[in-house]
Amino acid sequence: MERLNQSFGIGIIELKANPYESKILFPAKYKDLDFKTIDKLCKINKDFEKFIEQIEKLMTASDKYYKSTEKELEEFCDGYFLNDTEIEDYCRQKIHTK
Repeated sequence: MERLNQSFGIGIIELKANPYESKILFPAKYKDLDFKTIDKLCKINKDFEKFIEQIEKLMTASDKYYKSTEKELEEFCDGYFLNDTEIEDYCRQKIHTK
């Protein structure tokens, strides 16, 4: 997580049931893209590589194809959670499939 923060400026927050006990582990910050790390992550994780390919399609799509490209990305990514129960169920499901 520290490398992701350093490479991409991704912020990491440790969330607790009591919001006052939550804390920022790594604050988010703007950084230029670290293509060397992106390439390394693509080689390690094929799902990440597919995600990057989808993002590239979306960023380079003309207005004519933007909506269909956006739909492909939405189908590839996990959905939004409506509540804590959905998050817990998702995490349990992911733990049991590994």
